Amino acid sequence: MLKVTSVLAWLTVAGVAAAGLTAGCGLTGGDDGDSGGKGSENGGQSPIGFGGASNQGDGGALLMFGGSTASGGIPGSGATNGFDGGLLPITPDQKKLVTESACAGFLTEGETLPSVLQLVVDTSSSMRNMAPGSNNLSKWDVTRDALLEAVVGVNGGSGLPASVAVGMLFYPNVEYQVKTTPQPLETCVNTGALVPIALLGGQGAPQRTLIGTGISQVQLAQSTPTDDAYTYALEHSLLPTKAIGKKFMLLITDGTPTLQKDCMNPSGMLSDVDPAPIVEEITVAAREDVKTFLIGSPGSEANRTWMSRAAVIGGTAISGCNVNGPNYCHMDMTTAPDFAAALKAGLARVVGQITPCTFTFADPPVGQTIDAKNINVVINSAGQSSLAIRDDIGDCTQGWQLTADQEILLCPDTCAQVKSDSGASVDVVFGCESFTEVPVK
Repeated sequence: MLKVTSVLAWLTVAGVAAAGLTAGCGLTGGDDGDSGGKGSENGGQSPIGFGGASNQGDGGALLMFGGSTASGGIPGSGATNGFDGGLLPITPDQKKLVTESACAGFLTEGETLPSVLQLVVDTSSSMRNMAPGSNNLSKWDVTRDALLEAVVGVNGGSGLPASVAVGMLFYPNVEYQVKTTPQPLETCVNTGALVPIALLGGQGAPQRTLIGTGISQVQLAQSTPTDDAYTYALEHSLLPTKAIGKKFMLLITDGTPTLQKDCMNPSGMLSDVDPAPIVEEITVAAREDVKTFLIGSPGSEANRTWMSRAAVIGGTAISGCNVNGPNYCHMDMTTAPDFAAALKAGLARVVGQITPCTFTFADPPVGQTIDAKNINVVINSAGQSSLAIRDDIGDCTQGWQLTADQEILLCPDTCAQVKSDSGASVDVVFGCESFTEVPVK
């Protein structure tokens, strides 16, 4: 899970990766080749100077970077030698200098890694319906293939990392005759087919194989007992698990729930029931520090408002969303012309947020921009902070890289260090410059 803190503006690291970012912070003065900053617009001393030599112009600068090392600057994004990785211990004061360089206050704080994911997937009979833009594939065909690719890893894909713990429950996954009185849970949810949470492991590992087998053996059946399924997976799988990491739920559904809790419907038929208890359960999960992602497949049009609200409560709302639409807060795929592509992108968003050592960032607030070259990453562990240096040259071992998808990816050695320490955290600062050396006043 990622906490987001803000000094001057709000930015979430969750969401779709921003592409084509441009510099535009405008927090300090100084033209290219000028002195180390001419002060802020109101004439005060600028805390940071950009781009020039360190001979200090009007207003001066307390911290120089991006200029010529011969004239006192620290090589930054303006240096010609580029970034070549590394991990440098820094003092609390030096960390403060880094975090205070955040452009317009863009600062995120990563929490303990790795992650635990519990999937709850609707496999009601309506999933047999054709999926939009899918060339005669059913919604289940599309969902099955997307899950196999995103979680297990097929067709050359790697799936989720071995270090992520995963469990899975499909519902109802059993034939059921609706009753008007409370029934045992297993009559409407095939709890025996629950894949208990365990570390996924590498390709061919038992849990990865078990997940793949479970996906492939799903039985589509009538009824949509979403409340029972979500609650059971939360209370009997995710919360009691001994797997280490931040906990996430992923609920995928294509329709309105048709059974109340305890496998019943007072009407005696499979008719729509109130989804409010599901939102209440997601609220309970949030109190237990569990984040809930929600994907609304085609057919869930009538569910968009409660699912959108649940995403907000569950801590996974899409940046800039509105609970009442049309830009809903959950991953709404009801209007997507190509369900397969939309679901793949949605699962990629989930994977990007739960995968250790990978961080994505969303578009900044209206009227503000960030330079993708100017990001600082600080690793915190056992009271010591280290500046992770970006690596754009050759193979990356220590530090971090910015991927082609505009994601922040820790290099293997740095990632391994973070994953091995359950108390580690990661700060990501979206600033106006990037450091390649320890900052000094």
